[in-house]
Amino acid sequence: MPTVALLYNKKKFNVGRFFIYGGKLFSHNTINKVWIMNYKKISIASVAVGMFAAGAAFAQNAEIATWSGFRKGAASFTFDDGAPSQVSDAAPVFDKYGYKGTFNLVYNWNPNWSGFQGMADNGHEIASHSNSHGQNMSGEEASSKQNINGKIKQKYGIITVAYPNCNVPNESAVKSNYIVGRICNGSWKGMSDEMGKDGPSNWAQTPATMTGAEGQIKSTNDFTGRMQKVIQSNGWAAFLTHGFQGKNNGNATYSPTDLGAIEGALKWAKENDKDIWVAPMGFVAMYIKERNASKIEPQDGGAANTMSFELKHNIADNISKYDYPLSIRVKSDWSKVEVTQGDATLESKVDGGYIYFDAVPNAGKIVVKNANAAAPESSSSSEPPASSSSSEVASSSSNGTIALPTQSLDGRHLAAYVDASGYITVQNAQGLNITVFNSLGNVVRTTKGIGMLQKVYTGAKGMYVVKIGNRAWTMNIK
Repeated sequence: MPTVALLYNKKKFNVGRFFIYGGKLFSHNTINKVWIMNYKKISIASVAVGMFAAGAAFAQNAEIATWSGFRKGAASFTFDDGAPSQVSDAAPVFDKYGYKGTFNLVYNWNPNWSGFQGMADNGHEIASHSNSHGQNMSGEEASSKQNINGKIKQKYGIITVAYPNCNVPNESAVKSNYIVGRICNGSWKGMSDEMGKDGPSNWAQTPATMTGAEGQIKSTNDFTGRMQKVIQSNGWAAFLTHGFQGKNNGNATYSPTDLGAIEGALKWAKENDKDIWVAPMGFVAMYIKERNASKIEPQDGGAANTMSFELKHNIADNISKYDYPLSIRVKSDWSKVEVTQGDATLESKVDGGYIYFDAVPNAGKIVVKNANAAAPESSSSSEPPASSSSSEVASSSSNGTIALPTQSLDGRHLAAYVDASGYITVQNAQGLNITVFNSLGNVVRTTKGIGMLQKVYTGAKGMYVVKIGNRAWTMNIK
């Protein structure tokens, strides 16, 4: 939490960036010296009150973004039926621009399981589209989830479902097994085709607009027009696509879409990345639910040039831990900061009088330090997290940062890629040591895995190696 300067009977004790006088909190930005007039003893209770008030002031200056990255709107691209072309043609287009989609599979149609697992390992969301693709999937809500989970490994398994033929099955069964259930066009049910910032009024009926020959969305301009609309409304748009014109679509023959139109839309989104957040449907749903349930709590024990707090929510179910990172900004005049949460070093930036970073709810204390201030005595929180699983240590960087020890993995499937904003991003790396090397072999980042998804580094264009546990990826920041 930010510390304070306390005044008691016109006596000021300089302990930080704010001071309290006459029961009011004042900025300490322009005060550089300690002065005491007619000294009298100040009580511990007075100090505690001051520290609490400063923490409360900080909490008022901390804001959770409506959308990831403080963007103005969100969009999700969803794909039904597990078409071969979704593996061979669509996924590479999305990966080219650093975006990820949601791919809804029909279990009994035996899609390319290894191909879709590869997509999950590259950050895409794999979801259910039933066992049999009957007229209504009632009775298959839980079994299709279980069956597809047996073929596809991702952190929470299958958390999103799209209904065959747009017919809503047993809503209770949907909500017991998934965080979001998708219908087709909202307008087909008397609803809007776009959603507001809080998502649908019923999470078992999340609308997505049909694309292609039989749909409303056919061209790049149609896609971008819908995204522009939700940017203006601070809302969320979802698209529903089957196969693609001129491609191997298997069973996904309904309403083929021009893949070039989708690529044009993704190119536009990347050019407007500061305004539109493109992410899988399950990820956006998780963000909304966490954002609406989370609160920022200032923590005691702060020091000068330090702010400490926790980000908490009380969502609890058997589907997800709801640990998708939320974007936060804190008003501050600091020009350079270091942000940590637990053992993890968080990517952060300072812009326009705010500190920006992503943090994970319920993942421990968040500490923001003024990096331009004199360094305090060393503490364990500033050291790279250690591992006892291996004594192997990779090379060090020119500034002395040491790569973290390798760790054996526990069978989990990891994802690592460069997102549309140029961040090296990892998924499902909780608790694992992460080291990023530049093209010269120097260490440029060490951190600990935290949450469902984590931005671990961004920097100069070029090739990087990311080591997570005992695995390594080579990737290019363009």
